[in-house]
Amino acid sequence: MYYSIFNSLLHANDNIFNTFGTYNIIDSGDNMEKNQIIIVALIVIIVALLVGVVAMMMPNFTKQDTKLTFKGSSNIDEGGSIKILLTDANGNTLAGQTVNITITDKKNSNDYHSVETNENGVGTLKLDKDAGKYTVTIVYGGNDKYQGSNATKKITIKEKEEEAQASSSSSSSSSSSSQSAYAYKSDGTPMYSQAEVNQYMYNKYGLVDYHVGDNGYIDMDEPGYDDAGHWVGY
Repeated sequence: MYYSIFNSLLHANDNIFNTFGTYNIIDSGDNMEKNQIIIVALIVIIVALLVGVVAMMMPNFTKQDTKLTFKGSSNIDEGGSIKILLTDANGNTLAGQTVNITITDKKNSNDYHSVETNENGVGTLKLDKDAGKYTVTIVYGGNDKYQGSNATKKITIKEKEEEAQASSSSSSSSSSSSQSAYAYKSDGTPMYSQAEVNQYMYNKYGLVDYHVGDNGYIDMDEPGYDDAGHWVGY
């Protein structure tokens, strides 16, 4: 808008000179007055422009810098959470601020989330991702008091330990079921080696004499026990 007015005034001044001839002004008194008006108008426009520029720049001068930080390890169990911390330039925590979170998998597929920082400046997001590697980007947009900030971190989501153990146990059981049983516990549970039998008997009776019968069950040879392992006394 100011630029258009400025050009109009300049063209008006040019027309004056073109009409009366360059440097040959018929009515010098009127022309000087008009030139003075144009100069004053130009000064007003320039001042207004400077005021506008300063007004637009002032908020940036007064805004404080901020910092986003990831808390905790890069290795997270399935179902775990990521925590972020938002502070100002002096390390003071910022509560009640919205932080946007983008989680990117190895196929560059994005999930978008947002959290609000608590009274300690901490935002928490519970993850619902499968085990694997991900890139997490966090962005704080800022407000009229604080500048925005961002951070990026690579994380690895690991399978839960108990699930991994269950999977390993299942695999072991599957492998064991394909083997022939070496002997059986008193409740019919199969054992697949002499070492396993020895450990079972030691845990149950201590150091005793025994042998594996033809039917696969253990017969006690220790004095004071019947074949089935019941204590009968000396």
